[in-house]
Amino acid sequence: MRRQATAFLADALRPVFSRRLLVPVIVLTLLLTATNIVIVLNIPAPGEISAPFVAAAIARVGGLLVLAVGILRILSAGARPPWRPDGGFWLYALATLALILVSGLIARFIGDRADPIALLGSSALFALIVAPLAPWLVAMAVAKPLAWWPGPYFREWGLWLPQLVFWSLLLATPLAALHAWIDSSVVGGARDWFWPKMLFDGPLSVAVALLGFGLQSAAYRRVARS
Repeated sequence: MRRQATAFLADALRPVFSRRLLVPVIVLTLLLTATNIVIVLNIPAPGEISAPFVAAAIARVGGLLVLAVGILRILSAGARPPWRPDGGFWLYALATLALILVSGLIARFIGDRADPIALLGSSALFALIVAPLAPWLVAMAVAKPLAWWPGPYFREWGLWLPQLVFWSLLLATPLAALHAWIDSSVVGGARDWFWPKMLFDGPLSVAVALLGFGLQSAAYRRVARS
């Protein structure tokens, strides 16, 4: 089991450091860092609308979707061109927006966002919900024909699900909880060390995203090969 878990992590991380991902990762870092700073600095009061906040939020979600699909297609050597907004892109975008809603509901009902334990719990619960869906989510973005039906991607669980859950809980979950805690501490009014926190949080967000993309792509490749 230990050897399988180690091999899975190596398979997940190796493509992340490829030369083809250098520019997308740089763009992703700039996007997540800049939009997070603008969002935090322009959170509107209840009942008000902040144009910079709305613009940054739209740019963050839209840019992240474009980059996520391109990165997943590069990691998975998919049949679809990395940067084409085709049917796979829109299907993946729809699924991602649904997962954002699920994440928001979990964060709302699991506890105080300023509590590190609650943040860790919500991150772990979200990881457990997403893990069985990982090969299908990646297939939406990369596979031809369009992977609208999950059946072909819900199989060979032993080749990927235990390893995916293990590394998601051990690595991705704590990093995601740390990212959420930094954001909540700044939003909550604790502006000490604002710029160091924000400049650290940007690359941290990228690490969380790339680790998730790598682990999900490794799961997809195992299903696709089986």
